[in-house]
Amino acid sequence: MEKITCTGCSLLCDDIIVKKDGSNIEEIIGACLKGVERFEMISSKHRVLKPYIRDGDSLEEIDWDTALNKVVELINKSNNPLLYGFSNTTCEAQLKAIELAREINGFIDSNSTICQGKALNVAKETGFTTSTLTEVINKSDVMILWGFNAVESIPRLLNKILFSRGKFRMTGREIKTIIILDPIKTDSFNVMGPRDIALLIEPDKDIELIETLKEICCTENALPSNEVAGLDKDDFKRLQTNLTNSEYISIFVGQGLLKNQEGKNPLKSLFELIDIINERNKKGRASIILAGGHFNMMGFEHVALSNTGQNQSLSFNNHQLIESQETIISKIENKDFDLSIILGTDPISHLPMRLSKKLASKPIILIDNSRSGTYLIADLILPTSISGLETDGTAIRLDNVPIKLKKVIDAPQNLLSDEDLLNKIIEKLREKREGI
Repeated sequence: MEKITCTGCSLLCDDIIVKKDGSNIEEIIGACLKGVERFEMISSKHRVLKPYIRDGDSLEEIDWDTALNKVVELINKSNNPLLYGFSNTTCEAQLKAIELAREINGFIDSNSTICQGKALNVAKETGFTTSTLTEVINKSDVMILWGFNAVESIPRLLNKILFSRGKFRMTGREIKTIIILDPIKTDSFNVMGPRDIALLIEPDKDIELIETLKEICCTENALPSNEVAGLDKDDFKRLQTNLTNSEYISIFVGQGLLKNQEGKNPLKSLFELIDIINERNKKGRASIILAGGHFNMMGFEHVALSNTGQNQSLSFNNHQLIESQETIISKIENKDFDLSIILGTDPISHLPMRLSKKLASKPIILIDNSRSGTYLIADLILPTSISGLETDGTAIRLDNVPIKLKKVIDAPQNLLSDEDLLNKIIEKLREKREGI
C-alpha cells in the first residue's frame, strides 16, 4: 500500500491509497470518480503509446527519431508558432514549454486564460483576499458556492471542507453553513442540510445581486425595496446576515462568474464586495478561492509570472518577451499563427466550432497520452507519460499551494515525460541551428 497525490482535478487529494503488484495498480482507495478515471488512463484503450504522422486521412506509426526530426522541420518552417494547453502537466514541463516558446519566438497560452485566469487578471486591478483549504477546514463556518457545481467539478471538495471538524472548531458539519448561488439546481444542492441556504438566482443577474450587496450589506436593518436577481427580501436577508455575522466566510467561485453581465465584470464587483465586508465587518473575515478544473491550471500562472513577470499570453520575438494584447482566442480568431503545438488538452473538442475550424486549418503537433478530437486531425502526434502517475513533478493546488507529485509506476514503452520530451525538442532545434 502506498499513499499518493491524485491528479484527477485541482483539489490534488494527497490521501489516496494505491495497492501495486509490480508495475500494475491493483486497487485504488479514496479516489472519486474523476480520480479513478485518471488512474484508468494508464491502461485505457484510448492510450497513445507510439508517435504518429498524418498521411492524408490516415495516421502512420513512425519511430522517435523520425518524429523528432519532423517536429524540427515543422517548427523551422513556421514563422508564427502557437503553443497552447499545459494545465494537465507539471510545473517543470510548463517551464520547459515557456523555454520552447522563447526558443522558437512563439506565442504561448494555457487553458487558464479562458477559465480562472480571468479572475487573476481582474485581481491585478483590485487585489483579492484568498485563503488556503487548510484555513477553510480549520476556520470556516460559512462556505459559499457561487456559480460553481462542486459535486461534479471537484467531487471531494465538500467532503473535505464540510465534514472536517477543523483545529479551531469543537464540532463539524452541524455548525457549518453551505450557501449555493446558481441559476439552476445542480447536484450540489443535494448535499444541503437544514441550516444551509439554496438561492436560485436569475441567469446573468449575479452582478445585480453583488452591486446591491455592496450598497447595503453592512448597513444595519437595510433591505432592498424589491426582489434582487430573483431573490425575495427573506432570501436576501438570510444571505446578508451570513455575510455580515459569520466568523469566517469562504467563497468558491466557478465558471458562472467568468463572463461580463450588463456591461460589468461580476468578478471585479465580487472582489470589491469582499473588501467592503472585511473593512466593515467587526466579527469575521471573508475570502475567495478560485475553483479551477484541470489539476495544474494555477501552475502555469505561477510559473509564467515568476519567470517572465507576466502570468499568461506570452509572446516572444528575438527570444525576448514582448508586449502584446493577444490571447489564445484572438490568435485563433484572426488566424494569426501558422503552426500550433498543443500539449495535454483537446481544443478541437472544447473550443467553439468556428475556432476549432480555424485551428485545424494549420498544421498541429499534439503532445498527449490519449486519443481525442484533436488527435483525429493532428498532423503529428507525440505520446508522453501521465504526469503525477508515471512521472514526478510539482503542481499548484486550486488554493495556490504547491504540491509535490510522486511517480507511482513506470511509463509503458519508456515513454518520456512532457518535460523530457520538450527538452529533447529544444536540444534538437539547437543542434539543427548549430549544424550538428
